[in-house]
Amino acid sequence: MDTNRTTRSVWGRARCGGSPTTLLVVALIVGVLISAGLGGLFLVLGTAENPMFAFWVVFVITLPVSAALGWAVLVDRSTLAGALDKPEDSIESAWYDKAASGAFGDILLVGGLGAGGFGLAGIEGPLTWALSALVVFAMLDIAVRYLWLKRSAQ
Repeated sequence: MDTNRTTRSVWGRARCGGSPTTLLVVALIVGVLISAGLGGLFLVLGTAENPMFAFWVVFVITLPVSAALGWAVLVDRSTLAGALDKPEDSIESAWYDKAASGAFGDILLVGGLGAGGFGLAGIEGPLTWALSALVVFAMLDIAVRYLWLKRSAQ
């Protein structure tokens, strides 16, 4: 029997050792610190009428994501139940690499032609909109290519 499989858990263990409970507690502490920092930053940079209410809203909203980030940084992948030993060797990783490399050419093409076309036509607009549109295009391009590769492999 493979003993490595029997010691794996759903939540995993920390890279520095300890139980899954220790990992979750430390990840929650990291999440609290990050969320408190974000709430404090919001207080310093914001102009809310009720600053403490704004702090707590930011804190509560960001806490789940911050705690998950702490867990993702601290967990040892080899202790997770169902995790692949070498995820970079999976077919999904190959599909993603192929989709991302194909989308890179599309991004250069669309970005270059769009910039040239807007320049020649004299169209002006906020740079944030143009960059946001390019990023959304890139995400959709990669997603469509990935799903196409996945579907064609079946």
